[in-house]
Amino acid sequence: MSKTHLTEQKFADFALHPSVVKALENKGFHYCTPIQALALPYTVMGRDVAGQAQTGTGKTLAFLLPMLQNIKISSPAVQGLIITPTRELALQITKVAEKIGKVNGVRVLTIYGGQDIDRQLKKLNAAPHIVIGTPGRILDHLRRKTLTINHVNKLVLDEADQLLHMGFLDEVEELI
Repeated sequence: MSKTHLTEQKFADFALHPSVVKALENKGFHYCTPIQALALPYTVMGRDVAGQAQTGTGKTLAFLLPMLQNIKISSPAVQGLIITPTRELALQITKVAEKIGKVNGVRVLTIYGGQDIDRQLKKLNAAPHIVIGTPGRILDHLRRKTLTINHVNKLVLDEADQLLHMGFLDEVEELI
């Protein structure tokens, strides 16, 4: 059994947009991992989910697929916000989101501390649909009024335990 064939459930078994399923299949992903098979029935319906699984088990796709397919491309507003404890994780999620989201024209932006703020401002002007970043830098942009999250309808706290462990409770509560 291959790594991508850990369950008998295929991505096509869920209410995912055919273009999203096709993008996954083009990347060699046909079958769900256990965390995806458990989470997707709920995340696709827009339900809140708290999941826990080992690194490398496919948690990112479990929350990202429903987010990507529910983006209204015609809207210039940020509709999805993913908060991560580290820039490395933010960049990793962005890579996956861009690969799958480009099929439908979803624009993704990563923002984190230590990155050139002017470069981030230019990319924010390109009207990203999903913003992925660290709490401090997201709040920095909100305070500068360079980022608006009034239209966010999907919020993900990736590695929530690490966000809390690293002392981001106040920032996360403010963002929520």
